[in-house]
Amino acid sequence: MVELAILGPLLLMAVGFVVTYVCKLNNDQFELMEAFRHGLSKAHDTNKITSYGTWDDRRMASVSEPILGVKTTSSGSACVNWAIEDVTGQGKDPKGTTVVKVNVMPGYDLGEGASGGIEPLYVTTKSSSVVINSSNDRTSSTHSGATGEFMLYKINNQEYPQGRGSGDSRSYSGGN
Repeated sequence: MVELAILGPLLLMAVGFVVTYVCKLNNDQFELMEAFRHGLSKAHDTNKITSYGTWDDRRMASVSEPILGVKTTSSGSACVNWAIEDVTGQGKDPKGTTVVKVNVMPGYDLGEGASGGIEPLYVTTKSSSVVINSSNDRTSSTHSGATGEFMLYKINNQEYPQGRGSGDSRSYSGGN
């Protein structure tokens, strides 16, 4: 029985790590698909060659910090050449444009011929506490935590601030 007492939690942790890894792969694939879909839509609507990039910061559940979670970053990019050339003989061929979407905010159109990257600056505050109460042969505990984040994204010398907060609490009790 001692072997099961040791092996059980190790197996649960291993499964937790695998699930976290699969979730990260799913987020990465989602960002690639989202970049292509938005790039295709933008290229079609504006008749331009469109480069579309996405950047997503999330807090995911973690085996090591189940209440607070961990920050994961996923990104994707696509270049769509939907442009229909000028058939009027005026010589005005379509131009290219670059759009960047960060988290849930709308896409930032960087304009024609733009390029560059995203410089993120993160300020994260975490708080976690465990309170244990014992009375009348009963023990209860409460684990609570909160996270506050401020994100500043610098894209082509322009700054775009974002922020979020989250918290959770879990209680356990037992006795004879």
